[in-house]
Amino acid sequence: MEDAHIAVGLGDGHLFGVFDGHGGAEVARFCSKYMSKEIVNLETFQKGLFEDSLRETFHRMDELLLTPDGFGELDTLRVGHNNRENKSDSDNAYELLKAIVRQQRAAEATEGKSNGTEATGVSQEADERRTMSATIQAGCTACVALIKGEKVYIANAGDSRAVLCRGGKALALSNDHKPTHTVERTRIIAAGGQLTDVGGITRVNGNLNLSRAIGDLRYKMNLQLEKKEQIITAEPDIQTTDLTDEDAFLIIACDGIWDVMTNQQVIDYVSAGLNAGKHPTIVASNLLDDCVARDPRETKGLGCDNMSLICVVFSPPPAAGEYAGSGI
Repeated sequence: MEDAHIAVGLGDGHLFGVFDGHGGAEVARFCSKYMSKEIVNLETFQKGLFEDSLRETFHRMDELLLTPDGFGELDTLRVGHNNRENKSDSDNAYELLKAIVRQQRAAEATEGKSNGTEATGVSQEADERRTMSATIQAGCTACVALIKGEKVYIANAGDSRAVLCRGGKALALSNDHKPTHTVERTRIIAAGGQLTDVGGITRVNGNLNLSRAIGDLRYKMNLQLEKKEQIITAEPDIQTTDLTDEDAFLIIACDGIWDVMTNQQVIDYVSAGLNAGKHPTIVASNLLDDCVARDPRETKGLGCDNMSLICVVFSPPPAAGEYAGSGI
């Protein structure tokens, strides 16, 4: 299981999110642990510029991964520990990587002088960043909802999805980021990436079947490009929606669920459960159980992915009694 999630209060608001990990669970866990802590410290958040603060926070996660503490934290999260008992080992690994890069640069400089040429172009810091990026193989999609007052701000990077129940109908609040989409394809190719067909699925450089994510830093090593222009970018699409009296609940879920059910099917399923008086957590759990494949051969793999879902109930249906809140 490589997913993680977040559901926390931020003063007079709330932050919910699903992080669908790939290549390991560590980046998803990192985001669930640090995203809420980082966003509240941003000047843009404190000024009420919530769209800007969400965008900054997504990129901030990438930046933190490249710090000594972040690098060590990934080691901790990778092995599933809840503490930093191996902090010294992680810090030593970070310093060793930096030392290797310095040695490589020194060797290149010596060779250049012996050949009558000079090493040019990239700074030592840039080289170290590239080396660190290459060692961080994991990543995660991120679909995050910030609810402040009567507004919900959705920030999405990847193919997890946010869907609002408005008057019983599904209202999509995010768009999936797939390599086949024109905007995504154009950016990937312009940044030097390649698109290949692997078993009928279009993948970036023969690997990822999504085009935006936090982490996956080996696809973000072109220092001549802006963050939003990289082969894989953490740049989120932001959608702001005014909440109305017709809005019953918000669903945030990873692609494993949307592979099995449509937006409206999920809304109908959750509505039926809540109207029957079931707790949101029970409804969410039942939905996941029903999405899981009973026979992977019969479903051709659908229903075999990691699955995470958050159900945020704004006001409980009459039959739900005291069961207001969020189901995870």
